[in-house]
Amino acid sequence: MSSPFARTALTKATSLMRAGGSSAIPKKGGGNSLNGEPRNDLIKKVLFDAPPRPPVRLSPEDMTRHETIERAWKLVRQQQKQAQEEGLARKFEMMRKANAELEATSAQLFKHSQTKERHAVFPRQLRTLTDTPPKQIWNYRQPAAAPSPKA
Repeated sequence: MSSPFARTALTKATSLMRAGGSSAIPKKGGGNSLNGEPRNDLIKKVLFDAPPRPPVRLSPEDMTRHETIERAWKLVRQQQKQAQEEGLARKFEMMRKANAELEATSAQLFKHSQTKERHAVFPRQLRTLTDTPPKQIWNYRQPAAAPSPKA
């Protein structure tokens, strides 16, 4: 046997389809429901539409806890935003100092670094000395070494 909910839904759907009379008969190409059958919309409504939820009611003690948690979360977010802004300010200041040093060192490089032209860029081969691997890690075209004679 089926569940009481399914029986109730089925009887509601059946009674609504019967109450519709001749309009419940599917029309070809009509309406905006699936395959022109308005009963599909009715079945979807009965089966899938959830009833509205009742509002959450908190006791005064729970409301105080909720407000405390909300204030703490806002404080954490404010501190994170402030830390991010301070980090960005430090980065901007360091960039400004680097630009001033570049201008004092080489006016031509400074001018090229500040332009937005496509062809006025630093050479791509110019690399700083680091402990990172070179651009070409392995020479695949190197011929195989000749075997050494055994004595």
